[in-house]
Amino acid sequence: MTLAATLIFFLPHIAGVTWQELYHRFSRIGWGTMAALTGLWVTGLCAYSVVLSGSLPGLTKRRALLVNCVGSGVSNVLPFGGAVGVAMTFTMTAGWGFRRRPVVVSTVVTGVWNMLARFLLPAVGLICLVGTGRVPDNRLAVAAGTGGALLLGVVVAMSAALYREGVADMLGRGLDRVVGRLPIKSKPSLRDGLIDLRRSTIEITRTKWPQLTLGMIGYMALQCVLFIGCLEATGARIPIPEAVAAFAINRVLTTAVITPGGSGISESATVLALLGFGVAPGVATAAVLLFWFFAHLIEIPVGWLSWTLWSLTARAQRVTPQET
Repeated sequence: MTLAATLIFFLPHIAGVTWQELYHRFSRIGWGTMAALTGLWVTGLCAYSVVLSGSLPGLTKRRALLVNCVGSGVSNVLPFGGAVGVAMTFTMTAGWGFRRRPVVVSTVVTGVWNMLARFLLPAVGLICLVGTGRVPDNRLAVAAGTGGALLLGVVVAMSAALYREGVADMLGRGLDRVVGRLPIKSKPSLRDGLIDLRRSTIEITRTKWPQLTLGMIGYMALQCVLFIGCLEATGARIPIPEAVAAFAINRVLTTAVITPGGSGISESATVLALLGFGVAPGVATAAVLLFWFFAHLIEIPVGWLSWTLWSLTARAQRVTPQET
C-alpha cells in the first residue's frame, strides 16, 4: 500500500505537472459530470455481478454485488489482496448457506474469465491503433505480441485441463507426491479434488458461458466508457481508438501484484501512453487520476462499508427470537 501511495503521489512529478495545476483542473469538473461518471461506475459493478451470479448458481444479483464490492475493497488495499478477498468471499457465501465446492468452482471460473479478458485487451488496443492508421512502434508490437502469445498459452493450458482428464490426473498425481513428502498427518488426495473440480467447472462453463461472457464484456465496455468519460471531463481530446488503447494498457497492468491492484504502476504507464498520443501532461495526469479514483480509490470505503453491512446482517440472522 505504501509503494502504491508513493507512486500515485509522484505521478504528477513524473508527468511534469504540479498538484496546484491538477486541483485547478479538477475544480472545473461539474457535479453533473461527476454524477454521470458515478452512474457509469455503479452500472459497471452491476454488470460484473452478472458474472459472479452466473458462476455460482443460487447467488442473487444483490448478493453478488455485495461480494464484488467487498472483494474489490480488499484487493485495492493489500498486495496479493485477491487471496484475502477470496477468503472473505468464502466467509460471506458460507453465511448464506453455500457449500465450499461451488464457491471454489466459482472462484476458478471468474478467475479464468478475468484473466482472458485482460489478456485480450492488448490485442484490442493494437487493432484500434492499426485501424486508424497509427502503426505502432516495435516496442508496442512486441508487447502486444507477447500478450497474444500468453493468451494462446493460457487458452491451450485451460483447454487441456478442462477437456482432457488425463492432464488433470497427471497434475493431481504430481501434487499428491509432493504432499506425500510433507511432514503432515492428514494428506488429502489432491488428484481426486482436481478431477472433481474439473468436472464441476466444465458443467458451469458449458451452461453459463453466455452469461459469463456477456457480463464480462459489459463490465469491460462500461469501464472503457468510464475511462473515456474521465478524459472528456478533464479536457482531453483524443480519438476513441487511442483512448481504447490507453485503457487497455491501464487494465492489463492492474494484474501487477507488486502493489494493490497494480495501483501506481498502471497509472504511470497510462499517463506515458497518453503523452505519446499527444495529450498535454496536465490533462493526461488529471484524467488518469480521476479514473483511478473510480477504478481503485472509491472501491476501498465502499468495500469495507459492504463488509460492515454483511456483518451486521449476518449477526442479526444469528440472533434468536428469545434474545431479541
